[in-house]
Amino acid sequence: MKILSARKFAGILMVSGLVLGLIGSGVGASFSDSTTAKLSISVGTFGIVINSTTPNAVVTPTAPNGASVTYTCPDIESSAAGNCPLAFTITSTGTMPANITVAATAVAAPFADMLAPVAPYVLAGGGHTDFAGGISWGVLGMTDLGQSVSITYTITATA
Repeated sequence: MKILSARKFAGILMVSGLVLGLIGSGVGASFSDSTTAKLSISVGTFGIVINSTTPNAVVTPTAPNGASVTYTCPDIESSAAGNCPLAFTITSTGTMPANITVAATAVAAPFADMLAPVAPYVLAGGGHTDFAGGISWGVLGMTDLGQSVSITYTITATA
């Protein structure tokens, strides 16, 4: 039988201890990472204003984003065909586009709405558009005496 030298014996013990240490504690790795992101979003403003300089036109704001323009024709002094025109302007006061709809109340014959049907449209932020509406009529008869006629345009805006 061979006898191990102290030096070899110490080397074997050291390797054995290292192996046992790795087995006992396990071998593993862990990684960690982190990051932060920041995104700034700027939201524009939104709003509309309706103006009319036509006499007898009344602009009434409605909540949340709209208005109505009611127009009553002045006294009609003749039976001849005629009209009473109305002009109004829609202005976007915001930076965002506004989706605009315009609806009119019905008027009874022989009176008619002069505003051509308006399809929904987009008004650019800061932009404006002019409308020419009002009421027209054909020749008036005795049955039309004493009538008054008015029309209301309701304007609605959504973002």
